Amino acid sequence: MERRSLITLLVIAAAAIAVALVLLATRDDTTSPAPTTTAQTDVDDPTRPPDTTTETTTTTPPEDPTSSTTAPQATLPPGATACDPYTAVTIAGTIASPDLVEASGMAASRTRVGVLWAHNDSRDGARVYAIGPDGTDLGGFDIAGALAFDWEDMAAGPGPDPTTSMLYFGDIGDNFAIRGGRVTVYRVPEPDPSTNAGAIDGAVALEYAYPDGVYNAEALFVADDSIYIVTKDRDEARVYRGNAAADGSSVETLELVTVLDLGGEVSGADLSWDGSTVAFRGYTSVWMWHVRPGESVADALANEPCEAPSPEEIQGESIAFLADGSYATVSEGANPELFVVGRGS
Repeated sequence: MERRSLITLLVIAAAAIAVALVLLATRDDTTSPAPTTTAQTDVDDPTRPPDTTTETTTTTPPEDPTSSTTAPQATLPPGATACDPYTAVTIAGTIASPDLVEASGMAASRTRVGVLWAHNDSRDGARVYAIGPDGTDLGGFDIAGALAFDWEDMAAGPGPDPTTSMLYFGDIGDNFAIRGGRVTVYRVPEPDPSTNAGAIDGAVALEYAYPDGVYNAEALFVADDSIYIVTKDRDEARVYRGNAAADGSSVETLELVTVLDLGGEVSGADLSWDGSTVAFRGYTSVWMWHVRPGESVADALANEPCEAPSPEEIQGESIAFLADGSYATVSEGANPELFVVGRGS
């Protein structure tokens, strides 16, 4: 009897031990880390979100460089200048519009890549012409509510809403010093030339006054929320800055940024799309400045410029950077050639 009881106790103890082992094994399975194969899958496929059901550390996927609407600002290798990448001058085509005979300003569309905008000098109304990449005539459009006393240059860039492209027309010419130091820049929303019909509405007249005299100017460009006007003189080029996002309700006194001795007259200007290069053009020269990341345009212009290729033109007054960093030029005259200076690596 006692022997039978001892056997029974041994059987019960063995069963208890077995149950304990099963429970311990089950606990180990639920608390062990997830297999590393899940993390490896996330690294191999950065578009797949990490598995949040485990505590496995995963590598954060790199930011998609195409998610930004603007290209990162270009940098230059040590010892290089802004002009070094520009070597090849090509003829992209001929200006076909019979009305664009005194091209004085040009800008590349920010909404339709390949389209250029241009306007005549003083012998035309408040009118802009759309041009294809080979000089094709895409139509002429009046600027409703604007006047054209002496339009000399234009630019494309942001306005009060930085996500919206605007066109700026500089009524800034004053060959006979009769404006009293006052100039006007018209800002209008950039239209789609393929769908626009009639006049371009929404013009805002931005009135500026020089703080120190009366000047003739034929060049302007836009950087962020500022508009820069460059005077035309054989001895010096004076660069002034005004608010490009103003509402036009009052006359703004321009700020003198710098005075440059370039050895030639400035007849046009532009800023590259990525903001890394400022270009001034004269009748036989193209001057460039590199704008380093985080540097202001004013600080960049304090440095010595380099000289980039200048196509041979009868009276070149227009320059415009294209989306790929190259720049286009055109001269006054009937059916002038449209030049493009390519940007290499």
